Amino acid sequence: MNLQNNVITTLLLSSVILSGCSYCTTLSPPVDSRKIHFSATVPDDLESLPLSAMYRSEKCRKTRTKGNGDSYTVPGFNAEKYPLTRVSPGVFSADIPAEGGGSCDWTLSNIKFEVKLKNPQEVDPEIKVNHGFETVFITDNNAPQAFNGGYENHRGDFSKSILLFPLMREFFLGGYKKTFLLVGENDMQTYRLSGSDNIHLTVNYEKNMIIHWVGVKEKKEGNRSVITYPNGEEERESESYPNYKKTGRNA
Repeated sequence: MNLQNNVITTLLLSSVILSGCSYCTTLSPPVDSRKIHFSATVPDDLESLPLSAMYRSEKCRKTRTKGNGDSYTVPGFNAEKYPLTRVSPGVFSADIPAEGGGSCDWTLSNIKFEVKLKNPQEVDPEIKVNHGFETVFITDNNAPQAFNGGYENHRGDFSKSILLFPLMREFFLGGYKKTFLLVGENDMQTYRLSGSDNIHLTVNYEKNMIIHWVGVKEKKEGNRSVITYPNGEEERESESYPNYKKTGRNA
């Protein structure tokens, strides 16, 4: 079944009219509601952010207007944060209600988990921006709020690992700036789950295998940014995201 692609720019430009019921974002999970147990193993150098859960409602839909005046409806959406609890060294967990209840009958649509570098200033005091890495778990047929267009199907309880690398980027145009990113095989990882009551993600981090990206210092024909991989190999590209295969490691 195809995901319903919700283009972000369209959402921002469209006018929104509430449809179908009194739009109430209050969640009230039934006492006997099914819960999805999420847990993650996170290395000491990284920190996990609260889970971001998106709920959808077919009952309380939103009516949107296209640029040509035509209207259409989409399921209502409602975001909720769930703090992760440390249950043992390096292991964090939370229980996410699959049914949000309330007058709109909210139903879980996806869960987003993000890790970031815990202390970027200890890595390099010049780091100004610290970008994390997101893993999204889709539980219905809707495209998530953060989506790169690709996903991996998984049936049953989930237990997998991801491998992340540090990427240092230096920008010169418009003023010098140094940023940090956690990078994986893709710019984010997305799974579409079916029949999953338990999710466990192990995050592996190769902190010493640093990838460097250096931007151009002036706009000039032939100038290219340079990516240097942990083995010293250089690659001149216009893109700032590295080739995962050239890190020399597999997840």
